[in-house]
Amino acid sequence: MNKLVAGSIAIALFLLAGCAASGPKLASSAEDIVGTWRTPASITQIQFNGDGTSSLKRVDEVIVDNKFRFEGTRFFDIASGHTCFQLGADTGIYEVELLENGNLKFTVIEDECPVRRNFYVGALIEREWEPVP
Repeated sequence: MNKLVAGSIAIALFLLAGCAASGPKLASSAEDIVGTWRTPASITQIQFNGDGTSSLKRVDEVIVDNKFRFEGTRFFDIASGHTCFQLGADTGIYEVELLENGNLKFTVIEDECPVRRNFYVGALIEREWEPVP
């Protein structure tokens, strides 16, 4: 009976360890997010480049050029001259989840700029960013 209990416990621990290791896949470099992304109901797009620059666009018009970097799985959005910079919140820190459906999802770690926070995450509903074909 003890072998049966010990075996059951070993199997349960093995399954739990497997579930814990299969958490969300987080971006850790510019290459993970390179491309143009949009939210499903928006005309606003963001283009991430491999050199750590990004452009916020509406249709084909660039609204804001920006810079970003990764430190591990932390994504740092560095404002340069737009609303967040003027508010004294030049850097926002996020994690970027690479979803199984091919979309991106941003999670706020620290950001004092409500404009940027709402842009990446959404004001009322969590946003997903889908690749622009």
